Amino acid sequence: MIKPLYIFSGLLDSGKTSVIKETLYDPHFNEGERNLILAFEEGEESYDKRFLKDTNSFLIVLDSIKDLTLKKMQELESDFEFERIIMECNGLENEAAYLKEHGLINNWEIAQILTVADASLFRLQINNLRQFMYDHFKIAEVAIFNRFANKDDYLFIRNNLKAINPHIELIFEDPDHEIVEFADDDLFDLSSDPLIIADHDYGLWYMDAANNPIKYDGKRIDINVELLEDLKEYENALIMGRKAMVCCAEDIADIGLTCVGIDKREIEADKYYHLSGKIRCIVGDEGYKTCILYVESIRKGETPKEALVTFN
Repeated sequence: MIKPLYIFSGLLDSGKTSVIKETLYDPHFNEGERNLILAFEEGEESYDKRFLKDTNSFLIVLDSIKDLTLKKMQELESDFEFERIIMECNGLENEAAYLKEHGLINNWEIAQILTVADASLFRLQINNLRQFMYDHFKIAEVAIFNRFANKDDYLFIRNNLKAINPHIELIFEDPDHEIVEFADDDLFDLSSDPLIIADHDYGLWYMDAANNPIKYDGKRIDINVELLEDLKEYENALIMGRKAMVCCAEDIADIGLTCVGIDKREIEADKYYHLSGKIRCIVGDEGYKTCILYVESIRKGETPKEALVTFN
């Protein structure tokens, strides 16, 4: 029988144990199934006997993901009867990436990967441990930010994570473990015609348009961008945009949008152009929505003061 594996990753003391305990106490998730908790670190919070009894769980602590061999998995299957595996990863390793790379065996299948983070420390961590944070968030399906107290951090967190992993689901919990809901404010004055996107706002606008494409449908904009990709299969379409550092200096990503109505002979590589035109929200396969810029005019642009986009 296939047994689902839920992986909780994140730095030490980010709150993984607390989130796992909340999850297993939730009757919508846990209806009495037998749970194996595999922990690769022990933080300040612990799994006490009362919790393990109440949630029909038992705990196994291993030193490293490499200890989870086929033999060890077979031993666990033989010694215990369980229906679900909860894995708490080590803050200094990336067990989720290891498992995805090496594959799972013995009828264990990844059901979901969740990364837990301390919202109050995210700015410091993303600036100083960007590669490490990138590794955890890149493959996660859900990011849970606990200890969230400063609403001004919301856009900073959202935009940085969506640049790393556009499909990640974000959940915010306040210090009392209550879910914090957000409705994105209008970040730009949509009454202006055209809406001029300043160079330092490009990252913020791009992520907002990616998450809320419908609100820009029919809006005229003016952006300063460079050529990212020639869509050779189309006569008058290019990907135009900016470059962003989503992980480290060696990991530069293109963040651009499809622009149509361009005479490709007017566009040179490594030069910037002001494009003015109207945004249309296009619905693609499986209901996926994206913005396309129908260009009305082109003029020479200026090289931005900051070569790489930020998401503040």
